[in-house]
Amino acid sequence: MDKEMNLDGAIRPGLDILANEIIISLKKRSRYKQNLEIYRPGLVIGHDDLSLLEYELARMETLHAELGRYTYASQEAFTDVRHVPLIIRRQPPPCPIYNFATGLGPETIQFYLKWIETSCPAGSDSDTYGETVTTDVAALLNFFERINLGKYVAECKYKESPERYRKTGGDPVKIERLLSDSKRQAKVIDMAMKTAEQYDFDAAQARHAFEWLIRITLRVETQYIKNRLRLEKSD
Repeated sequence: MDKEMNLDGAIRPGLDILANEIIISLKKRSRYKQNLEIYRPGLVIGHDDLSLLEYELARMETLHAELGRYTYASQEAFTDVRHVPLIIRRQPPPCPIYNFATGLGPETIQFYLKWIETSCPAGSDSDTYGETVTTDVAALLNFFERINLGKYVAECKYKESPERYRKTGGDPVKIERLLSDSKRQAKVIDMAMKTAEQYDFDAAQARHAFEWLIRITLRVETQYIKNRLRLEKSD
């Protein structure tokens, strides 16, 4: 098996690393006030139609696009980077999966902003606008990368038992039932809560974030299998 497509040897360790980074990002963000002004248009000089988050997220993703981040199937941008030219001369990376755009960027941002409103200290501090939005961008990129790795998980699970998935006929309920791994899900949540305790972050908040991550990643995995079965049939 391709080293990159080894579920226990490569993909799950990568998911666990991202889980650690997500907890750290949330802990950092919880140190600042809600600063809701940075999520509304009107704060960025010369860009009255954009919020500070939208502006900085686009700038960061443009930088990453120049370096080729979004040429990899495990990556998906929140912003439109289709026309950003690469600045590195190299061959496009191989794509070991049937890639597709999840379109879950807005839903991911919505969840994150809701978490801020319910979990960060009320009020504003303009002295921390820059630190706050920098932390926001890092957290969102980590969230989205972890969600998109669900496509790799789904491909690995499909290859382990393709006939079981073919027998679903593309029924999303049946596919999700096959994909769901309650023991692994419980382990992910337990690890997130223990990591939160190490960083003096609320374990209940960690549980809430990772329960949502598991649900949305399972949706990605289910959609991946549906797309794979459809493409396989058309071939």
